[in-house]
Amino acid sequence: MWKALRSNASHWLPIGLSDPDGPVDGQQTSLDDAMKAAVRNAMAFLTRDLGMDAPVAYAYLSAAADFQVSQVVDRTTGVHALVRKADFR
Repeated sequence: MWKALRSNASHWLPIGLSDPDGPVDGQQTSLDDAMKAAVRNAMAFLTRDLGMDAPVAYAYLSAAADFQVSQVVDRTTGVHALVRKADFR
């Protein structure tokens, strides 16, 4: 299974895609859907991989993480979160 997380030297990047398989069976290409998927994937990363309690993880994302649009030119739209590694050292 594809893990919706990438990283670089300074950040973890949970990724959300609106419709990873393209618009099929009524799926829509929507930044709203991509943003929701990015938040879900960031929450899963923070709670499962880093062991944060869900309310704390949600508060962290709200206060300290940034979200950026990754892609809007194809059928699939994308948003990724920027979670600073330095916040967890």
